[in-house]
Amino acid sequence: MGNAITYRMAAGVPGAVNRVEHATITPEVIDSGTPPTVYGAFVKVVTGKIQPLASGDAGTVAKGLLVRPFPTSGNGTDGLGTSTPPTSGICDVLRRGYIMATLKLGTAAKDGQVYAVTTAGGSVVVGDIVTSASPAGGGTGVAVTNAFFTGPADAGGIVEIAYNI
Repeated sequence: MGNAITYRMAAGVPGAVNRVEHATITPEVIDSGTPPTVYGAFVKVVTGKIQPLASGDAGTVAKGLLVRPFPTSGNGTDGLGTSTPPTSGICDVLRRGYIMATLKLGTAAKDGQVYAVTTAGGSVVVGDIVTSASPAGGGTGVAVTNAFFTGPADAGGIVEIAYNI
């Protein structure tokens, strides 16, 4: 039986919105020249289109997190949680609410500050979610305004983020 959950079910899928009754989600146009690369990552708005955070951005620049479309998870052949966002068109952005994301480095704690990597280095890339401004793997993170962890990550590194709550 290949689909048995032997210990603990995963906390969620990166980019999946939790507690939908608290969510504010807006459709946004993707900047095809600089598209977001993962669901559940912070994005900014540049000339009316969304892009991932970049080197030199402050935590106040983040306008939301990229939402995974429901009920699909990609092109139909991607595994759940492994799909990549489209590089053009329309996507959803969580402006307020709770969302699942992948924690790349650090140990999340309830009400702990969320940091987004804006300068890659070592084991982190731009857009990764971490728990400090100087992640142990290298790079630089910025504290995202009004973004907090709701508790620790699961065994797969999936954590829930409260944004603008």
